Amino acid sequence: MREMSVSDRRTSVILNYLSVAVLAIVVDMREALGWGIVPVIVTACGALILGLVTFIRSFWRTRLWKITHAGFTGLDEREVQVVYGALRNSYWIFAIVCLVILYANAVMEKGHIPVLVAAAVLYLAHTLPAAVVAWTEKQVLTD
Repeated sequence: MREMSVSDRRTSVILNYLSVAVLAIVVDMREALGWGIVPVIVTACGALILGLVTFIRSFWRTRLWKITHAGFTGLDEREVQVVYGALRNSYWIFAIVCLVILYANAVMEKGHIPVLVAAAVLYLAHTLPAAVVAWTEKQVLTD
C-alpha cells in the first residue's frame, strides 16, 4: 500500500465534485446555455467519466467509502473519532449546500428541483463524510 498525498486527495475530491456539478448543471441548463444535444452529451459523458475516475481514486482505493459507511463495531477508537468528526462536519456543510440550492431554485423561480440536482445532492450526502476525512487526515493509504 502506498500513501496518497494530501494535495492529491484534495485535488481528486475537488475534481470529483466539480464533475458532478458540471453534469447536473449542463444537463439542467442546456436550453439557457443555448447548447445543442451533441455538446451536452459530450460534456456530460466527460463529466461522468471524470467523476467515476476521481470517485475510484478518492473514495474507493483509499477505502474511505468503506470506513465512513461501515458500522462503528469494525473500527478502532481512532477511526471512530475520525468518522464521527467527519459526520459532524459534513452535516453542517450538507445543510448549507441544500439551503443554497433551495434558495437559488426559489430565486430562479423554477418551482421544482431537477432530477440530476437531486441525484447530485444524494451523492453529496453519501460521499461528503469520506471527502471530509480525505481533506483533513494527514495519512490515508491506497491500494
